[in-house]
Order: sequence, then structure tokens, then C-alpha cells
Amino acid sequence: MPKNIRVYELAREMGMTNAEVLDLCGSLGIGVKSHSSGIVEAQADRVRRKAEREGLIREVQLEDPGKKPKKAPESEPEPEPEPEPEPEPEPEPEPEPEPEPEPEPESDEPEEWEELTEDWTEEEWDEWDDFLNDD
Repeated sequence: MPKNIRVYELAREMGMTNAEVLDLCGSLGIGVKSHSSGIVEAQADRVRRKAEREGLIREVQLEDPGKKPKKAPESEPEPEPEPEPEPEPEPEPEPEPEPEPEPEPESDEPEEWEELTEDWTEEEWDEWDDFLNDD
């Protein structure tokens, strides 16, 4: 069974429009109705040879003979680089803690230790002194 090729495939292969290939087929007596019609390989060879003789083969296929080839889409302008964010200010050093307040002068009220030691005997006080002076 002979291999068939569609008109639009032949057009793409030769860099021609579908309409140009349909006109070539008509001038050669090949009965095709549209770009999706199929022709046998022998007929496609006849179309290729005629297109080559007439200098119709192009590298880039035009979509429509009346239209200019589409321009390559203009590249978008490169966005300006975003400014680098300002560095965050260094945190101020924490202020040194205020020195602890001086102990208040003794008041008339006895401190807890005084309450504990008020009943000590002289002997207990001597033991305490010895304890403190032991090094």
C-alpha cells in the first residue's frame, strides 16, 4: 500500500503555506480539497520537484502569504534590580544593670537573725566566733 502524506505536512516540510501547496497540486492536476487531504508519495514528489523548479521552497514557512512573519516577541525589559534592603540597625547594647542599692541602715526592728540569736548564751557566742575564725 502506497504511503500517504497530508498537504499540510508537505507544506511544512517545504517551508510553504498550505494555500501555496494546494495551488501547486491544482496546477499538477492532483485532486485535493483542503490542507488535510492526503496524497500518495509519488504525487508529493511531483509537487516537491515543481516547487523546487519554481523556487518556492523556503526554510521558514509563512503562516499566510498575505501576512508578514511574526516578529519574535520583544523581550521584556529587565527589571531594575531591587535596592538592597538597608541593614537593620544594630540593637543598642542593653544598659548595664544598675548596681544594687546599698543596704538601708539598720532599723529599730530586729532582723530575723537577731531574733534567733537573742537568747544565745555567752558560750554559744564563743562557739560562733570560733566557727567564723576557723580558716
